[in-house]
Amino acid sequence: MPAMRLIPPADCREAVAARLEIIERHRHLNAILGVNPGAMADAERCQRLRRGGAPIGPLHGVPLIVKDNIACAGLPLTLGCRALAGVRAERDALVIQRLRAAGAIILARANMSEFAFDVRSRSSLGGDVRNPLAPQLTAGGSSGGCAAAVAAGMADGAIGTDTGGSIRIPCSYTGLVGLRPAFRRRQLAGVAPLSLSKDTVGPMVHSVRDAALLHAVMLGERPAALAPRPVRQMRLGIVSSLQGDDDAQLRVWGRALERLRQAGATFIEVPLPILADVEAQSCLSMYEFHPAFGRWLQARTDAPSGLRQLVDGGEFLPEFRPLLEQMIAHGGLNAPEWLRGRRFQRRLRQALAFTADHYRIDAFLYPTARRLPVNLEKMPPGCAPELAAISGLPAVTLPCGVTGSGLPVGMEILTAADNDDVVLELACALEDALQ
Repeated sequence: MPAMRLIPPADCREAVAARLEIIERHRHLNAILGVNPGAMADAERCQRLRRGGAPIGPLHGVPLIVKDNIACAGLPLTLGCRALAGVRAERDALVIQRLRAAGAIILARANMSEFAFDVRSRSSLGGDVRNPLAPQLTAGGSSGGCAAAVAAGMADGAIGTDTGGSIRIPCSYTGLVGLRPAFRRRQLAGVAPLSLSKDTVGPMVHSVRDAALLHAVMLGERPAALAPRPVRQMRLGIVSSLQGDDDAQLRVWGRALERLRQAGATFIEVPLPILADVEAQSCLSMYEFHPAFGRWLQARTDAPSGLRQLVDGGEFLPEFRPLLEQMIAHGGLNAPEWLRGRRFQRRLRQALAFTADHYRIDAFLYPTARRLPVNLEKMPPGCAPELAAISGLPAVTLPCGVTGSGLPVGMEILTAADNDDVVLELACALEDALQ
C-alpha cells in the first residue's frame, strides 16, 4: 500500500521553505510560472494555529501547486499566455476556496499548455515543461506543469484540469495518479473555460488515497477512508484496440496484467465498436471555446476585450494562430457539428453502460496513452483518454510499471457508473496489488 503523502506537516514553515528550495533548484523544468509571495506568511499563520491548539483541517499547512487556469485570489491567472500576463484573479475558484478552508497553502502556479489546448505543455510565458524523469521529454499536457512539479518534489499534490486527457496524460508520463472526476459544471466556478461540456478539475498526486482526499475536499465533503474491493472479486474489461503499438509500453502492460491476474482479477476481452466513431469525432472545444472564453475575457478589465482582440495582438504561441482563427470562424453553439457532438456524448455513455452490463464488468482497463513520449513535441495519445472526456464518466490513471529506460506506464480505469468513489475504490485496490 503506497503511503499517503498529503499529511499536515509538523512545521508548516519548514515544509513550505523546503518546497520553495526545490522549485528554485528545478527551474530548468519550466514547471512553475510563479510562486505565491504570500506562501511563507500562510505557513506562519498555519503554524500559529497549530501552536495555539486550534482545530486544524485535513490539509493544514500542506503546500499545493495549482494550474494557472484556476483562479487563486490576488495571484496572476495567465493560462500561460503573454496576452494575459497582467490578469489577476479577484477571488478564489470554488475548489481553491474549499482547499484553503481545509488548511492547504497555495504554493505556486503551474505552467501549462497555452489555453489548455494541447497534450504537451508549451506556453508563450513558460516555454516547454520538461519531464523530471527525463528532461529531454515532454511532461505531457495540458496540466504538464502540475505533473512535473509533483514528480520533482515541489509539492506532493497539484490541482489540474482535464478536458480531453489533460490530467491523465501528464500523470501517465511522470508516474503519478490522476483523477478525472465525473463531469460537474458547478465545480468549474473560477476555472477559465476551454470546453463547457467536457472541462473537469481534479487532483494529481502520488497515490489513489491522496487523490481521494483532495477530491473529497474539492467537492466540499468530509474525507473518508477508501474501502477498496478485493481484486479477486473484480471483472475487468480489457480493450485490446486501445493498447497501442509501443513495444516497451506493451511489455510493461503485459507484466502488470499478469500481476493482477495472479492477485485474482478476472479479465474479459470486450469489443467497443463505437471507438471508430470516437476517433472520428470533432472536438467540442472547437465550438465551445470562443463563446465561453469570450465571456470570460469580457468579464475582466485587465485582459483583451475578446478573443478577436487577443488574436490580433499576437501575444501567444504562433503555432496556435490557425486553431484560434478556426475557433473564431466556427458557428459556436449553433453549429450542426456541435449539436451532433452533444448527441454523441449521450450515445457513448449509453454504449459504455451497455457493454459493462452485457459483459458484467466492473470497469474498463487500458493504457492511458497509446505511446510513450520521445521528445518535447506532443505525442498523439490515441482515443483512450476521450472515452471519459466525451462520456463525462470518471477515470483514474495510475502507474503500473516502468520500462527498461525508466519511463512509467499509466493504466487507466474507467467505470460506466457515474460515481467517483467507485472508480477510486477500484483504482486503490489495483494500486495495492501492483505494489
